[in-house]
Amino acid sequence: MSPSKRRAPLGIDFIIVGAGVAGLASAFRLCQAGHRVRVLDKASGPNRRAGGTHLPPNATKVLVDWGFKDELLKHALSTRASTFISIDTGDVIGCLEWKEDVLQETGADYMVIRYRDLYDMLYRAAVNAGARITYGATVTKVHANPPRAELQDGTVLEADMVIGADGPRSIVREAVVGWPCEEVPEGHSAYVAIIPRDVLQNDPELSDLTRFHENRPDYPIWTGDSRHVIAFTVAGGTEFAVHAFLPDSEVDGIGDHDGWDVIVPRERLPFHFEPKLQRLLDIPATYQRVRLFQRECAEEWTDESGRLLLMGEAAHPLYPCVLQSCSMQIEDAEVLGTLFSRLRAWDQLPHLAEAFQELREPRTRAIYAKETKAFDTVWVGPGPQREARDQALHGMMVEGHKGWDETKMRWQWDEICEVFGYNARDAAEDWWVMWGMLRERSITREGHCPSNYTVPFCMGATVTHYAEPVVLRN
Repeated sequence: MSPSKRRAPLGIDFIIVGAGVAGLASAFRLCQAGHRVRVLDKASGPNRRAGGTHLPPNATKVLVDWGFKDELLKHALSTRASTFISIDTGDVIGCLEWKEDVLQETGADYMVIRYRDLYDMLYRAAVNAGARITYGATVTKVHANPPRAELQDGTVLEADMVIGADGPRSIVREAVVGWPCEEVPEGHSAYVAIIPRDVLQNDPELSDLTRFHENRPDYPIWTGDSRHVIAFTVAGGTEFAVHAFLPDSEVDGIGDHDGWDVIVPRERLPFHFEPKLQRLLDIPATYQRVRLFQRECAEEWTDESGRLLLMGEAAHPLYPCVLQSCSMQIEDAEVLGTLFSRLRAWDQLPHLAEAFQELREPRTRAIYAKETKAFDTVWVGPGPQREARDQALHGMMVEGHKGWDETKMRWQWDEICEVFGYNARDAAEDWWVMWGMLRERSITREGHCPSNYTVPFCMGATVTHYAEPVVLRN
């Protein structure tokens, strides 16, 4: 039986704090696994964040397994290359291309999608699976004994387990570790907008730039000194998602308020770039802004009782609008759902909660390091380092035009297998076969679980789980 269709022998009640991608995806998978789920979110309604998001193969394969193939074909677009452009001159620097044969070995396509489409997809799935989602419900405190959430209006809701999917400033994280997540401003903010392509009809250059080219499925990255812009076509080819990263020191009136509800007028943003990009960024009247913060991964993701659990950015914060920002939350949900589809006794709760951290922490730490390093690559200033980067990107573009030999494709596979080839479902299933069943056999043989039993730390960051290729084609 597929893990996504397996129902736990023991169904329990979950409260999930936070109705973002992590919260909705987890609600969907836990309901699929036979549990009862209520999601609480302080926002007044469903998330209406602008912009788009990447769905690399490690995320796409999970969504296809969940039954979202048709919706991905409708809303998302496949891509396999990024073209680097000088933010100052508009000259093409080079191209980073992932060969289709290599990508297919990872198990699925690399896709991009409008954030709202991904959110709505997960929201509908969670509701249809039986989750109850309540907006306007601000959680002020959570407790483990018994598991419950206190709301701002005085309401107290009880459950068997409380999951914190409420972002880096998590109320649940504070209850688990004893203090709020420490954060230091990184010094940049992301400014995000959606541009309808029909407004570009009178500008042939921009119309061509923003069009999805099936024979050339790439997206542009304008790179400069401590700034960059990344953009891609979404909504089935009808819109263009723009994400501009700028130094906070160059934007007046940053203020202390932060979050996706911050709206910044275009005229306040110092866009002084190459002419084509300048015309593109001048189109939106406003941008949504979110600041970048340096935040540490939580040391503990669950409390001693195993009744409070952190996931998503509450456990492992990642910069917004990066390649793996939504993918890590989707992977979390799949691992969580697969583990808790094995629940058959109450004393399993703390062990499954510990297993979740043991499976996910090495993976998310490795991804955080890679995403942080990527900023250093696109923000490098003038000098020898930039020249070396540009030479490497130009060389990859030239070699791509000449054709690829087996040596070059082997290098690509070695580079991406650990990241794109990871299979969240298989990671959780392998843990169960290696360690979960060991504990079950111990209980069956001895009539109880030994008091000194601990779940072994078995999954290091270098372990990769692969899937059969999933090809999304109409």
